[in-house]
Amino acid sequence: MSNSFSTNPIVLDTFTAAIDVASSAGWGTSPIFVKSIEWQTPTNTAHTCTITDAVGGNTIFAEKCTTENQSIIKYYNTWVKNLCIAIAAGAHMASGKIIVVM
Repeated sequence: MSNSFSTNPIVLDTFTAAIDVASSAGWGTSPIFVKSIEWQTPTNTAHTCTITDAVGGNTIFAEKCTTENQSIIKYYNTWVKNLCIAIAAGAHMASGKIIVVM
C-alpha cells in the first residue's frame, strides 16, 4: 500500500523518505485539525514513532512500542501547524502504520 493523504483518516504506511503531510496533501501552510493519531501494530519493543509539527519542530506524538502488535492512540482535538515524520536514526517509524483522524 502507499500513503493516502486525500482521505480522512490519513493513512501513512510507507516510510522510505521523510513525510510532510501538509506538503504531500497540497495544503500549503494551512493548519491541520487533528482529532487523533494512532500508531497501529508496531512489531518490536525497540521501535519508536515521533511526529513533529515541522521539520525539526515541536513534538506532537512520541511513543515507544511497549507491547508488540498493540496499537497506541492519542486524542488531540486541536489545530497543529503540520505533521512531519523524519527519516533518521532514532527519529522515524520502524514498523506499523499511522492513522490520523481529522
